[in-house]
Parts: sequence; structure tokens; C-alpha cells
Amino acid sequence: MQTLADIDQQLNQLINDGSDIDVEQLHQLLADRQTVLNDLKAIPELLDKESWQEAINRTSDLLAKLRERRELSANQLKRLQHGQRSVQTYNQFR
Repeated sequence: MQTLADIDQQLNQLINDGSDIDVEQLHQLLADRQTVLNDLKAIPELLDKESWQEAINRTSDLLAKLRERRELSANQLKRLQHGQRSVQTYNQFR
């Protein structure tokens, strides 16, 4: 469970960093997290209810933060594309 908590902490740091997210690192951390979860499910006697509930709560928080970052990135892309279309239109009338 500690390994899962460490990965979750790394994910939080990556998501909360103000700069662009390193997609490769995000993908690797998520893959590592999935592997740890599969290992934990294979040995259910190592899991206590409280630790498992904490992991579920962290998962929910991570998903919410990822959705928020995705929406922010989509909005930035939309503004960028709108700006590019405006410049193209302006250049047509020059």
C-alpha cells in the first residue's frame, strides 16, 4: 500500500505542477499504479478496509484533478485555434 501511496503522491505533484504535464511520465506512473493495484488485488489478505478506502479516495481525487487539467487544456487549445483563425482571416484582407 505504501508503494501505491508513493505513486499517488508523484501523480499529484505532476498534475499540480503549473507547467505542461509530461505525458510520458504520466503514462508510466499510471501504468505503475495499475500494476501495483493488480498485485494488491491478487493478495487481498494484505489489504485492510481503511487503507483500501484511502486508496479509493486518492483515486477519486486524482481523476477529478486529471479531468480539470484536461478541460483547462481543451479551453486553451480552443482559444489558440480561434486566435489562429482570426489571424488567417485578417491576413486574407491585407
